[in-house]
Amino acid sequence: MCGRYTLTSSDQRRLGSRFQISLYETDDGGLGRYNVAPTQQVLMVKGDAEADSGRKAVLARWGLVPFWAKDLKVGYKMINARSEGLMKSRAYAPLVKQSENRCLILADGFYEWIKAEKPKEPKQPMRFTVDGGQPFAFAGLATTREWEGEELTSCTIITTSANQDVEPVHNRMPVILPDEEAEAAWMSGSLDPDEAVTLCKPLEPGRIAVTPANKKLNKVGGSKEGPDFLVADEEQDSAGG
Repeated sequence: MCGRYTLTSSDQRRLGSRFQISLYETDDGGLGRYNVAPTQQVLMVKGDAEADSGRKAVLARWGLVPFWAKDLKVGYKMINARSEGLMKSRAYAPLVKQSENRCLILADGFYEWIKAEKPKEPKQPMRFTVDGGQPFAFAGLATTREWEGEELTSCTIITTSANQDVEPVHNRMPVILPDEEAEAAWMSGSLDPDEAVTLCKPLEPGRIAVTPANKKLNKVGGSKEGPDFLVADEEQDSAGG
């Protein structure tokens, strides 16, 4: 699964160039994040026929809220969508079939946890990065509906089986689209649903690195997030001593 991730960069120009979007209209929302959690606003990219690049940046609630949901709490159960069951799901299949609902969710890392040897000790968070920390895109699905008189856009991250880099920590991983060509294909209207689903597979081994992160990020909102979240507790103790 994927229940926490990062988008640490605040460089609008760099990210805008990489993903062919304008970030100024998002008012920096979603950038400079070290502990992105479910129900929070996340930065994603959707197709936009009116934009010069054919894309636009959108802020969305992480945790899909389908049109029939009567409570936002449904989103807690829909932060991830398993790739293997996409076309069998009444929530996800209609979204896959419409290219405008396929989106890119921007990130530069994601977290999974290792259980501590002693039951009462906190779990150890591990951060996974791609190609030395470069920004990348999760394959996602998004929908927009009315909620209490306002427009609500929400999204989910698609997951798949873990590759060799991730498997020692967790048996699932988010679908990371391998390159800009795959990102464009995922959002393309020329790709039929079954072809789109074939893109939702594990990233090839060797591109993902993993390092211990700080246990303070275990609690959302427990500490003000920042670069120190990426440094393991032992490393901070060593530096401080």
